[in-house]
Amino acid sequence: MKAIDTDPTFLRQLGETTAHSYDQSITHIEAEMKGVIPELMETLTVDGPYGYTITPEVLADGGVKLPVISTREGIEEAYKMIRGRSDLLAVNPLTEIRGTWYTFQDAISYGQLKGTDQRGAHETLGLFPSATGQGITGELVWVRMPRSVLGGGDPPADAPVEDMHLREQVFQQHDRFLKALLVGDLDGVLGTIHDRAASAVRDYVEDTGTLTTLVGLKAHADYFGAFFDKFEVVSAEPLYRVAEDWYVFAEVRVTAEVKSGSAAGQSVAFHTAEFHVPANDGRFIARIGHGTDLAQCSASGRPPPS
Repeated sequence: MKAIDTDPTFLRQLGETTAHSYDQSITHIEAEMKGVIPELMETLTVDGPYGYTITPEVLADGGVKLPVISTREGIEEAYKMIRGRSDLLAVNPLTEIRGTWYTFQDAISYGQLKGTDQRGAHETLGLFPSATGQGITGELVWVRMPRSVLGGGDPPADAPVEDMHLREQVFQQHDRFLKALLVGDLDGVLGTIHDRAASAVRDYVEDTGTLTTLVGLKAHADYFGAFFDKFEVVSAEPLYRVAEDWYVFAEVRVTAEVKSGSAAGQSVAFHTAEFHVPANDGRFIARIGHGTDLAQCSASGRPPPS
């Protein structure tokens, strides 16, 4: 008697695709630990567009800065600077999600300053998107910061303090974001985002294939306003989701009807993989991630028949 009758061909393809994506990520991390820049650059896809956020910064006012690098030359210069300053000794995951087009890790990264015996450890988030060929298309990083320094000012008097309730708050905030996205509620989306927030996520409005940088609430309002003008979201379903007291990560499948432009009237789908970092008041102050190309699909969200 069958108990779990998922198509074995689908499971095999899923396993193969996931293994390929994970291999691209691990090959890159191992090259970073080796520290030879030409070999490190070979772990990228041959052609862009690329999406890199490897030098995030917390500002004095509690806001964040998320510089995006999208050219091969810019990425090489960033690696020369970072690996010229320190050695990466080890990356030990605490949470790991192996997607079909990315690897996400919440890990402890061990490093050492060049020419010294000064070693340190940081908890870091890393997202490594990849395509069907060899190499990664991006490296998106965040180093754990105390929630108390994010956002500025003091947290609300009734803010939760226990880890389990902080995790609950972060999960529920992400749920509110998805529900607002689903119904095209601009105010609802903005209600989950801090005034000093910065985002480095895939640009689906201009469809550039790389990341867009959004700084401050107005930039987020402009982007999501344009997004809702272009798309009517039909579904926004989380496939994987992890909530901790200091971040939430999710892969989300979005299906939508295109309302404007040359593709108006088409049904499309795409996946996003993003981690959102909360400020001390619970709103998201850093949003980092990438997404798959737009794919035409039927109204049900499945690919159209060939």
